[in-house]
Amino acid sequence: MKLRSVMTILALTGAVPCIAGTPASVVITGFKSGSEQATVINNGATVGTYPAGEFKGFLNGNAFSTFCTDIYQTFSWNSSGNPYSYELKTVAETQGMWGTSPYAVGSYSQVSKLYTTAYASIGASSVKSAAFQFALWELLYEDPASSSYDTGNGNFQLAGGDADTAAAKSQANTWLASLASASEGYSIQALYSSQKQDFLVATPVPEPQTYALALVSLGIVAGYAKRRRSS
Repeated sequence: MKLRSVMTILALTGAVPCIAGTPASVVITGFKSGSEQATVINNGATVGTYPAGEFKGFLNGNAFSTFCTDIYQTFSWNSSGNPYSYELKTVAETQGMWGTSPYAVGSYSQVSKLYTTAYASIGASSVKSAAFQFALWELLYEDPASSSYDTGNGNFQLAGGDADTAAAKSQANTWLASLASASEGYSIQALYSSQKQDFLVATPVPEPQTYALALVSLGIVAGYAKRRRSS
């Protein structure tokens, strides 16, 4: 894999150049592949009825896609002329956030596994897009010590909706059941706001051989440049 391919992997997943832990400008323009609606219940209380799916927009002026990680705050579609101010947390900060209430202990690792297992299969399907969001909420808010991952049972639950919502919940449960054998192939950074709904940025972690090939490519480029200067 050439160095250009390594950078292409990052671009295709919505990862953008941004200094971690610094202010970030966020624009959310709509759903990337449509949405499905469900009622969110956490710890026995109804939080609200929301459409669920992958969002599209811009992070610091660069196109990206994201999912919601915050069921307690809301936001509205906005434009580049009226961006929201967020903070892009580092991976370590995100791990710390997602290890304390209201998030479930160990949720960072599980979210990384979910991306590795399921993200590439979403495509243009509103059902799979909603399923990924459902599964993400389940991982963030369900206590794995007291209940297994299931969008219809436990501390965190999803209710209501139509046949497509039911299909999305079923798909989410299928993905959740497969995480035990999955690897953590993504690094996750929280997009945090104290006033609006939180989101995330997920970046695939290149495999060791990819790093090695990238270094070889850089060495070839450097050698070629040196020969050109010598000639």
